Amino acid sequence: MTRTLISRSLLALALVGLPAVAVAQQPTQHPGSAPSGQATPASSPVEFSGVLYPQFIYGGAKGNTRSNNQFQLERAYLNARAKVADRTSIRLTADVYRPGAGLGYTMRAKYAYVQYDYWMNNEGYMGTVGQARLGMQQTVIIDQEEQLFPRWIAPTAVERAGFFSSSDLGLSTTIGFGNGTGEVYVMASNGPGYTQPEVDRFKDYQARITFNLLGNIAQPTGGFIVTPWYYKGTVASALRPAEGRKHDRVGVLAGWKSPVLTLGGQLAQSTNENERLNAGNVVTEDRSGKVLSVYTVARPFALLNANGNKTWGAVLRWDAVSGDNAYVPNAGAFPVVKGKFLVAGIVHDVNNKFSWSVDYQQQSPQGAPAAPLDLRTYNVHAAVSF
Repeated sequence: MTRTLISRSLLALALVGLPAVAVAQQPTQHPGSAPSGQATPASSPVEFSGVLYPQFIYGGAKGNTRSNNQFQLERAYLNARAKVADRTSIRLTADVYRPGAGLGYTMRAKYAYVQYDYWMNNEGYMGTVGQARLGMQQTVIIDQEEQLFPRWIAPTAVERAGFFSSSDLGLSTTIGFGNGTGEVYVMASNGPGYTQPEVDRFKDYQARITFNLLGNIAQPTGGFIVTPWYYKGTVASALRPAEGRKHDRVGVLAGWKSPVLTLGGQLAQSTNENERLNAGNVVTEDRSGKVLSVYTVARPFALLNANGNKTWGAVLRWDAVSGDNAYVPNAGAFPVVKGKFLVAGIVHDVNNKFSWSVDYQQQSPQGAPAAPLDLRTYNVHAAVSF
């Protein structure tokens, strides 16, 4: 019923906006650069856009590299945005995905929120801008890292390790410093993410502070950022449901981006509170897992192209996952206590709407047996926006 309602709502928004369709997918707007309250002209009450992520995968489990040989639509996003009143706008993004092997494609909401720009045009304290969002929206750090690493080639390291979802239901505010020099973000959310409803009475709290040094990576000329972040999570106890158990995450993202070279890295830690019964008493212990991810995207031929597109380049990424003794990994794409993940490939920006890559990906769990996760794949990925 929910999927049907979402589908009908998106279709209605799209039909209203077809006479004024915007052909470019707008990236997530950050208060430090351009407030979204100024982004939608009055002549376009509804803006419709989207992006497709088709791919081809060849390979599979180690020793059986021909187990997968298939074309897939990894994801498709359909965006509807509208400025509904002064300083007030909405966004609805439908996520077209395949819920599991052997199943067809379906659709669910990825983003669905109302945004109010309470400070615009640097009218806040010391020239700040600010916005508040209520609904299903981006979480603390994944959207930031997507500005450095092409997430259409592989999800970020914190996603793969299952630290948290890229979207959740909640209330957030973002305050951008003057002249785009940085921003502060704070959010209270349900916790389980956008793929399932709230499962307990506890809420999660997220915050980050971004310093844009030597420019702004959200702009075409690029720049350098440092972003420490913190995620205070709580889940209901399996032994005493009225009590909460720690589910915290903390990390720092840093990166340099220019049309020619991008360098980035993230170090993050997940701390879960384990529990057990001992002589009728509940005993809790903290156990942590860590993820280190470093990557680069080099496009040397961009020096010869003033527009910065139609360029070839190379992408490299290396992740390392580790955990304390008795650490229980989170349920992600690579839920292991110890392992590595590698991406190496060639990327081609055909134009500013279409990019594709040919890449090799290898995930290698170490220690505990995890044969289905020991993978070697050769891939063709594409990202096409409209």
